[in-house]
Amino acid sequence: MLIPDATIKEILDKADIVAIIGEHIHLEKKGNDYKGICPFHDDSNPSLSVSPSRKIYKCFSCGASGNAITFIQHFKHVSFVEAVKYVGSKCGVIVKTGEVKENKNKKLYDAMEEACNYYEFYLRNSIEGQDALKYLYNRKLDDDVIKRFRIGLASKENDLLFNTLTKKEENPILPIDLIRCGLIRSIGNDKYTDVFKERVIFPITNLDGEVVGFSGRIYNKQKDENTPKYMNTSENDIFKKGQILYNYSYAMNDIKVKNRIYIFEGFMDVIAAYRANVLNTVATMGTALTHDHIKAIKKLTSNIVLCFDGDSAGINATRRSINIFVKEGMDVKVMLLPKGMDPDEYLDQYGSKALHDFLENKPISSFDYLYQLERRNLNLDSIDSVNSFKNNIFAYIRLLNSRAVNEKVFNIMANDLMISAESIAKDFDNYVKTTKETVEVGGTNVHDLPEIKKVNKKVPIKKAKYINSEQSLIYFAIKKKSYCTKVASLLPFDKNQYVDRLNRDIFWAVHDYYRINNEMDYEKFYNSLILTDKMRSRLDVIMSFPTLCDDTLVFDLLKECAMNVIKYSNEKELKRLNEVETKSLQELESLKELKQRTTRFVGKNEE
Repeated sequence: MLIPDATIKEILDKADIVAIIGEHIHLEKKGNDYKGICPFHDDSNPSLSVSPSRKIYKCFSCGASGNAITFIQHFKHVSFVEAVKYVGSKCGVIVKTGEVKENKNKKLYDAMEEACNYYEFYLRNSIEGQDALKYLYNRKLDDDVIKRFRIGLASKENDLLFNTLTKKEENPILPIDLIRCGLIRSIGNDKYTDVFKERVIFPITNLDGEVVGFSGRIYNKQKDENTPKYMNTSENDIFKKGQILYNYSYAMNDIKVKNRIYIFEGFMDVIAAYRANVLNTVATMGTALTHDHIKAIKKLTSNIVLCFDGDSAGINATRRSINIFVKEGMDVKVMLLPKGMDPDEYLDQYGSKALHDFLENKPISSFDYLYQLERRNLNLDSIDSVNSFKNNIFAYIRLLNSRAVNEKVFNIMANDLMISAESIAKDFDNYVKTTKETVEVGGTNVHDLPEIKKVNKKVPIKKAKYINSEQSLIYFAIKKKSYCTKVASLLPFDKNQYVDRLNRDIFWAVHDYYRINNEMDYEKFYNSLILTDKMRSRLDVIMSFPTLCDDTLVFDLLKECAMNVIKYSNEKELKRLNEVETKSLQELESLKELKQRTTRFVGKNEE
């Protein structure tokens, strides 16, 4: 259910954020803004500030911030789509979604939603539910978490779910639809049993926030030890793991605001992060990343933090994911918790603040992660081990396609291998010449990588190279004022040395922004522009560039990119002059021919 960006913008422009937030908490005017008790933490002094002019709220204690939609999403514990519809209704904007589910599956969605409501109700209103609640509380899942993630309970009675849903007075659910959803199964003699009976239930939603599946966990220690701890919905018409990212619909706005997404393997990791007030998180539900996952993530951000387990399966999944995201031109970091802990374990041992700080501040670059893995397996006494180490590192830096990065990496490798950086550079050149564009990084296959990324395929390869350089300059200019100043000195506006006019316009918009601001607030900058579709698309491409090197190498990279742009500009001017010269020669030949014809014509008339 995609809501057009124009609709969201219209809602935020029209929404009275003070009135909307004021419906839920008491606000008092203080100067130009309003103050209130923050509902997102244990607040005693008014620490929430609401700005009617900027249409945002900010808590100066817990850090909660956002717009009217964000507030409703978090306060009411609803999906992003539901929050947009709510705020839209308050300001008279009708929200129309871009996709409509096929009617043939509507009954299945209805069945899953009804089942979810039933499980939630049963947890709170049954004797069994009291024991299940004790289990959840012992796991430090409080009422806020239980409500936010719609956790429920399946009865130990075989047919209670079946009877509840199929014998409703209004809109009863057909048994066949419950079977198709994977909610019940037949046990013979026209009798059915709840697939998840006697389990705590965790709903799984699709990208639109609709319930499409469940994960049921045993909470009763008396259960048979051979019984699996977790049971998940089997794939069916509406539950397809390759199209699902747990928590996506709820985290959408937080991901956009933070411009970063944490990707976990399981839903309990997402819940642990939520308890640590890290809200821009999703989980892959134990399946490999798919094209649908990547497409959904790219709509929200190009900054990725991978948080997979430290076992062999988790390492392989991390390697594969790094390759895929880098190939897509995205910036990838990796989070490594100590002692092989998962987020839930780390939270229990060190507390929510420690987990929050770790998630926010401790991710390492994807290159550092891969290099550490390869370095761990390096045996300097084995030629095969040394060659394997070199080739795996070469494969990765080839993806990055940056001379500045190569030079830095060659120096690091030279130190570890105790040979010269020049020798490694020569080996890399030979590697590039003797390997195809389809390469392997750490033993993981990578899809075919076009040499020129992020540029429309219709653009000639030669020009695409220079456009990449120019867009790299803009990327770094946006990141820091000193970089922007350097680019302006390398490519002055009046010399018109730009490959693409749109790139030029974007860069000088950045330059103008820094004339009155020392730090870049990208959201503020973005909103200050009058954007065409082409400019918006170009900015999205530019901001998806990965951070390829640290600050010490940026200025060298800027010079290298600027020289590429100037080179293209010079070649373009030379081509123009050649065309002018050719045209002049053609015109001269035409004049000679005209003169000859005129002479002949005049001669005939004289006769």
